[in-house]
Amino acid sequence: MPRLPDANHATNIARNELRVGWRKVRSKSRVQLAAVAAAALFAVAFSAAAAFGAYLAGRTLAGDPGDLADLVGLVPAGVATFTLFMAAYLTAVQLGDIDARDGYLTTVPARDVVGGLLLAGYVRVVGYFAVPLLVAAAALAYGAGAPLAFPLAALAAFLATATAFLVGYPVGVTVADLASRSAFVARYKALLGTAAFLAYFGLIVTGTLGDVFGPVVEAAEASPIAWYADLALLPVLDSARPLAAAGAVVGSVAVGVLGVLASVRASERRWYGESAHTGAGETASVAGGRLDRVVGRRTAWVARKSWLRARRAPVKLVYVVYPAFLLVTPVQASVEAGRVTSLLPASVALYGAWMTGAAFTLNPLGDEGVVLPVTATTGVSGREFVGGLVAAGALAGAPLTFAATLALAALSPMGPVAVACTAVAAAVLPVLAAGVAAGVGTAFPKYDATSVSRNREVVVPSLWAFAVYTLAFLLAAGVATGAQPPGAAELLADAAGVSAAAVRVGALAAGVALTGLAAALSVRAAVRAFDDYTVDGGR
Repeated sequence: MPRLPDANHATNIARNELRVGWRKVRSKSRVQLAAVAAAALFAVAFSAAAAFGAYLAGRTLAGDPGDLADLVGLVPAGVATFTLFMAAYLTAVQLGDIDARDGYLTTVPARDVVGGLLLAGYVRVVGYFAVPLLVAAAALAYGAGAPLAFPLAALAAFLATATAFLVGYPVGVTVADLASRSAFVARYKALLGTAAFLAYFGLIVTGTLGDVFGPVVEAAEASPIAWYADLALLPVLDSARPLAAAGAVVGSVAVGVLGVLASVRASERRWYGESAHTGAGETASVAGGRLDRVVGRRTAWVARKSWLRARRAPVKLVYVVYPAFLLVTPVQASVEAGRVTSLLPASVALYGAWMTGAAFTLNPLGDEGVVLPVTATTGVSGREFVGGLVAAGALAGAPLTFAATLALAALSPMGPVAVACTAVAAAVLPVLAAGVAAGVGTAFPKYDATSVSRNREVVVPSLWAFAVYTLAFLLAAGVATGAQPPGAAELLADAAGVSAAAVRVGALAAGVALTGLAAALSVRAAVRAFDDYTVDGGR
């Protein structure tokens, strides 16, 4: 017969987990702390908005509820659905495991460790919107003139979120367990993660995200989850059902207990089972000996090493996808127009080139980490080292950028000259972007790792390198792509008194020349920085 976790052990483990988490927050960089502060300000603003909406809802429900009484079930349905999805996702990527797991499992039963993770995880997941929910409960009671509604609404919010969390947690653990056991998932997790991101991005830009999750919320509203509304509104609505309110309490307890037991069983299977091995120690042999003959053996070795690192730890490249959200506007414009607009191909060319440069060459020295002294003393020259990094990015990003841009440009209303100029920019700029990033990255290196999950730290480029590279590249390369859409080309042609074709070709040549000059200077600086590196004192 399965047993529930020991309350004392679980509480102590949860307290320790939260304490460790708070120390990590305090040790973050100023930029990360600024992001935390911004999130806190957003929570304050959201709490104010929730309070105002709940106050108006309370006044309406206490007076003439009308159609609003039929919609109250949407609130617990939305809250529970959001909590369940967040719990499953965060558990799969972070909350379902613990630092020093072996130490815990040799001192207390696994169920007690799971109990601690459940308590700490609930605080972390629900803590983001616990204050808005409590403020909304108080505002609802005040607006309705029913003081008893506050504790009942707060109880309903706690039961709804706790039950949803206890359902989502074992789902997340199971997903993580299946991923660790599947050799296919372990081998292609980078591609699968990219596909998932592109699917999510597609839902956003096409405006269909609500269409996907809408039926889920509606199904939740039609389920016993709506009973939490009866519990919260017992003192407010005459139509509130006491039996449904009691059912919400009893059902939460029953489902919660089953959720804890399922979490224990799923975690034990994950911790004591065997994970898939993908042969991570195999040597990367992309392009084989052909790459050696083209760029040289040592340069090819640096390129293959970069690809192998990306394959083993794809999370270190996640920062290159963040600016992709800037494509939302041109993609949405194309979706709304029912065709590829002239702005989209140039935007894709510019972003693809930027991404190519940022992927492998924006932190050349910092990416080496503790093996930098070894790399610097292996006989690899600065030219070979930087050339390998540039090749790693260019060979991976340039073909994709060129193919995507050419296809979009051919489907757009752009003329032949604009299509050709945009395609040339998409083929050339990624290579030059890698060169620009190399010099900026060596000028602003970052050696310290950044925490990206519970027990995963990776070295990413510094904020200064990110900002300087982005600004320098966009100012130079933007000249080549910005004049290709018909509106911009015609405006510049009228101002200069020349043809639109001349503007496009001239802008392409000027943009490539500026970017090429920046790339040449940057590569030279990067090569010198590597050659001048000394093991005893750095640069």
